[in-house]
Amino acid sequence: MNKNFIRLNTNDNYFSFGNFCRVVKEVSENKYFVQTDLFEILFDTENVADSTVNNYCTGFRPINIKYKNYYRDLFDSYKTNKKVFTSIISNVINLLNDNSYDYSTNTISSINEDKKLYRVCERLYSISKNDSDVSSVLSSELLNCLNNNDLYTFIIRTLNYIILEKKQPIYIEENINNLIEKSIYDTNISMKDIQEFVQIQLNSGIWSLRAIKQLANKGNPFACFEMASMEYNGIITGKPRYDKAYQYYMTASKYNHPVATWAIGYLYYNGNIGTKSKRDLLLAVKYFNKARRLKCSNAFNSFGLIYLNGTIPHIKINRKKAIAMFELAISLGNVYAYNNLGNIYEKEKNYEKAIDFYTISADNGDSWANNQLGEFYRKGIFVKKNLAKAFEYYEKAADSTQYTMCPWAYYNLAKYFYAPGCLEIGVKKELNKAAELLKYVENKLPESIVELMDVYLELYKETSNNFYMDMFNHYKNLT
Repeated sequence: MNKNFIRLNTNDNYFSFGNFCRVVKEVSENKYFVQTDLFEILFDTENVADSTVNNYCTGFRPINIKYKNYYRDLFDSYKTNKKVFTSIISNVINLLNDNSYDYSTNTISSINEDKKLYRVCERLYSISKNDSDVSSVLSSELLNCLNNNDLYTFIIRTLNYIILEKKQPIYIEENINNLIEKSIYDTNISMKDIQEFVQIQLNSGIWSLRAIKQLANKGNPFACFEMASMEYNGIITGKPRYDKAYQYYMTASKYNHPVATWAIGYLYYNGNIGTKSKRDLLLAVKYFNKARRLKCSNAFNSFGLIYLNGTIPHIKINRKKAIAMFELAISLGNVYAYNNLGNIYEKEKNYEKAIDFYTISADNGDSWANNQLGEFYRKGIFVKKNLAKAFEYYEKAADSTQYTMCPWAYYNLAKYFYAPGCLEIGVKKELNKAAELLKYVENKLPESIVELMDVYLELYKETSNNFYMDMFNHYKNLT
């Protein structure tokens, strides 16, 4: 039977040699760019067949050992001579800039200043975050290089990974099975459970409630978790039904579903189930501990919060243990733990560390972290005040689902930008836009009510339209 390959140059899911070549080509202004030219630059070779390069780029063939050995020798030389890659990277820049690069400035500092190379690095970093094989250590190194404008080191670390470390070819069946086996190793979940749930998604769509509910009623742990999450967020009936969510989570937890097990603890801990009595809080700890043994990152994060805030009677506040728990959560890919570490350092006025952690979380798309960075730039805390950056971060924070969105982002956009206008960064005064944003979060932020009153009163003064006075009085009655 023929094996199916995963193409390593067609999407942003793999930090691969093929995607490196694709990104360079897409950023380049050279309309005559061909990937063979780039290959010959990278490996200092000539007369390589286009078909050979294409096989390396698609990931259908492993990169030849002689090319790998060429890079092993380069990296050995790099240990004593940091400039060993300047010629290669300069040639790449030349290709990016349509052969207009000035070789008289062939230095590391000039390489770091190239804008097109920065765009390449920016895109490659985004791809690295999507590849589950890329370690958090490498991802952090790449981010530091990007933040420090050290493009030279960024490209070197990238070449080391995509040429010497990244496995290729990858077979579809092998890749999926490896991921599944890693995920369910300590659970009682069977491959059949997975296949049945995936089949529903393929044939009915993930939002086919009837099909998922039928499978949940048969005890499928994935379908039960899906139903539980929808009940928790109020998707089924328009309002949360925590008792229903609890029942579904319990069924999934019997199969040692890690997140479902944690979620039961969270329902007790948050008071959604029970009364937050001493017994309920001990039950929360019991399920958090079980989820922690199943390597659920949320459980480590929850224990971090418990040690930080002392919310469980018999567990004392312990900053050191809290940080250790957040770091373990991060090692398992938990974005919220970055926020919690950032919050610790912000309260201690260690703003540099706080911003570092918030930035990592924001780069991973977290709404709260993006809003927090917006606050730093709007107020000029530790960083130079920059309203354009603040606005950008607030917008990123607002671009999130209603379940993960930070409501303060809408409030801040309305109050500080659309209601007054901010001509210095090109934001026009739009009172109706401000009202729209504030109304979206009025049930989550009482502060938005006061702002809505101000906005509608100003709209009334500008237009004499009684509708706006009615809205003003409506919100006044709510205060």
